[in-house]
Amino acid sequence: DTRADRARAVIDMVRRKGTEASSVLIDGLCQLDPHLSRTLNLM
Repeated sequence: DTRADRARAVIDMVRRKGTEASSVLIDGLCQLDPHLSRTLNLM
């Protein structure tokens, strides 16, 4: 497993949990890593 594969697995898992879980994940990513969040167009 590559790092990207693990990240995709986490994102897919959160998506299955619903909109609220996705929002929590995105908000957390934006706070923890603004550069990555901009790269992923989350901000």
